[in-house]
Amino acid sequence: MHAMVSCICGGETAETRSSYHRHAEIMRRLEAVLEANPDRTLYMAELCAAVGASDRTLRACCQEYLGVSPMRYLWLRRMHQARRALRVADPAAATVTEIATNYGFWELGRFSVAYQSLFGESPSAALRRPPEDPRTHKNTGSPWQLPESA
Repeated sequence: MHAMVSCICGGETAETRSSYHRHAEIMRRLEAVLEANPDRTLYMAELCAAVGASDRTLRACCQEYLGVSPMRYLWLRRMHQARRALRVADPAAATVTEIATNYGFWELGRFSVAYQSLFGESPSAALRRPPEDPRTHKNTGSPWQLPESA
């Protein structure tokens, strides 16, 4: 009987469906926490508490839905936030050090190497480019992308 029910459900059991829905809810809460704190550096302990999931469960959810660990996801999110800040900053008023540390990057040499590897330019080159006018861009709401032109 169990095999027949499993075939009808496409291999899903009630437990599998329940787990799927629980993980989906955790990911929705994670996204809500991240959206509510767009410019804040968040760490695993805070995220686990905010979404109401254990470290292990949050890791499983991120791997399942994002294909990366939560730490990698947070690191990429902070890198993209730093990039956005560098691209809109006034080079006369801001420094790479200030922006990097605002997003939780304390080892500036590593930040620079990682930034170069990820974005194909140094953080200082990104800062020296003329600032982008945020009024001429549509906000995507995602830390992964810079605003698109309107």
